Amino acid sequence: MSQSIVTSRAFSPRSSRTPAILSWLKRRPKIDRRHVARFRNFENAAEGFSETQLLERSRQWHDKPAQQRHGIDAQIQYGALIASAVRRTFGFRLHDVQILALLSGAGGAIVEMQTGEGKTVVTGATAALCSLTSPTVHVATTNAYLAARDLEELAPVFGFLGLSCGILPDGNDLQATQAAYQKQITYGPGYQFGFDYLRDQVHLRDNRQSRLGVKTLNAITGTDILQSLRQQPEHHTAIIDEADSVMIDEAVTPLVIAGAAREAEDARPFEIAKKLAAELRRDDDFTIQLPDKVIEVTDDANLRAHQRIENLDGLSLERPWRIYVKNALRAHHVLQRDVDYVVRKGAIQIVDQNTGRIFADRTWQDGLHQAVEAKESVTIQSTPPSVAQISRQRYLLMYDHLSGLTGTSSSVADEFKGIYKMPPVTIATHLPSRRENLPTMFFADLDAKVKAVVREVVGRHKTGQPILIGTRTIAESRQVYDALSDQSVDAVLLNGVQDRDEAEIVKEAGRFGAITIATNMAGRGTDIKPDARSLQAGGLHVLGYSPNLSARIDRQLIGRAARQGQPGSSQFFVCADDDLVADYAPALGKRMAARCHSDGLSRSNFTQDIAALQKSIEARQYTHRQAMMRRDVWMDMVRASIERE
Repeated sequence: MSQSIVTSRAFSPRSSRTPAILSWLKRRPKIDRRHVARFRNFENAAEGFSETQLLERSRQWHDKPAQQRHGIDAQIQYGALIASAVRRTFGFRLHDVQILALLSGAGGAIVEMQTGEGKTVVTGATAALCSLTSPTVHVATTNAYLAARDLEELAPVFGFLGLSCGILPDGNDLQATQAAYQKQITYGPGYQFGFDYLRDQVHLRDNRQSRLGVKTLNAITGTDILQSLRQQPEHHTAIIDEADSVMIDEAVTPLVIAGAAREAEDARPFEIAKKLAAELRRDDDFTIQLPDKVIEVTDDANLRAHQRIENLDGLSLERPWRIYVKNALRAHHVLQRDVDYVVRKGAIQIVDQNTGRIFADRTWQDGLHQAVEAKESVTIQSTPPSVAQISRQRYLLMYDHLSGLTGTSSSVADEFKGIYKMPPVTIATHLPSRRENLPTMFFADLDAKVKAVVREVVGRHKTGQPILIGTRTIAESRQVYDALSDQSVDAVLLNGVQDRDEAEIVKEAGRFGAITIATNMAGRGTDIKPDARSLQAGGLHVLGYSPNLSARIDRQLIGRAARQGQPGSSQFFVCADDDLVADYAPALGKRMAARCHSDGLSRSNFTQDIAALQKSIEARQYTHRQAMMRRDVWMDMVRASIERE
């Protein structure tokens, strides 16, 4: 099967916006307190409406001519109806800061709101407000559970306004999917919207084989038969929850549709390469260049590797032998179990490095997945070929109108503006933050850090203060869990799979005396609400077990403490053995180790060094995403030229 992608229209970032919309966006004023004051006046008037009157006013707004539904005045007046629907559903009025977020999001901004400030309600209200000018609104969450939970909460609001809503189903139920897309507001996990688009393109391509028959049917019915086969309609408006994660962190991972499974690959090349990788000596036969972990094999080692298979009869190679060898070396020396992957039910499952979650349906390409299977002595499976793929940037830029909400966007503001043409808007908290961010502790090695973490947890646990320990990897979470268990300290271990159970466990992390160990992004989107006794004990304490490659992810972690003006605290523990230091700045690690007391605690503060290191890594990642975007645009131009021919 061909691997080209048929696109429903030539790709040009944001080119589908009409001149009228572009002109309005340029004229749009900055949202401020004056707009909130006007909003409140209309909201107060709406509070006097009966439910029937509220529904009728909403429908009247949707029946107005298009030009009367655009503009900040229309948004303020219709937004007031939405606020009234929110009050009738949840029993509270939107805060001023939430109104600022609502109007900013409807204007196409990336809205930065801190954890616990009501992003779920604001997202739903923004979807309702966007429906005033957009035929369909897609609300993209980070996973299916959150999509179902959020829609269940917001559906009554949409009902008060007479807006239809639906959710994308799991699986490939064409009728249910089409029905969900026909609603005015559709909730679903962000990746599902992209996969539905790709499935449409593959389906359209396969059904275009008989062009004469299609043209005849179109002429008879007066409709485009192929377009009626699509699950997903045109891309009007998308609202992205956790926008920084979806639009920035995951932007380097393309969405891929796999074809039919091939016959199983010959396992012998992988087994031979595995044995060879164990024999080759680092620095003598191959090198691993940090920080990108690029593997280079010497000419002599390559020669010996080829001699290993020269006299083997019937050996089937799917790719050059040197690729097998490099993959085996990468599997043996770079990819780590419980860090980059886990072994479950006799299969290799990849761990997402941005979230720590496990994705059972992802595979590495070009034989790397099989090399890891050989390393772990599990059954070697064939990887289905990809038949269509698209980057997340390219897919999202097909929408006429984009907005997003996140807890951290300021450090990637230029990327949001440059790639997505979306201005970030920071929304102040409803109440002043009371979080105490304690100084980072630095240690000579991992052993000293683990002992210090245990002492810190034991000390705080005696007071009953709830503690959330955020780790980068599954291996780290087990490491700290075992260290606490050795001291007879009970903790809840949470890592890997994002689902209903995970969200429920995270909710309990605020209980008096609770100790929860989790990969950094576990339960993201779920509020941790300390109980009364926990607040008296100081509120939630977040302990960062090791720094992330991006300071933005560190801020996401500590943002889980001290929500809505509550007390809380945070602190990071860093050692020279942490991946950030060991892989990207070994010289810094040596300085860190050299300036430590006998107990391993550093006498110096390396906070600025860590911040500079994270900033340099973020710049490298930005360059990588730009290159991927340019490649996507170039590929689309090639496909368009082929189709014209």
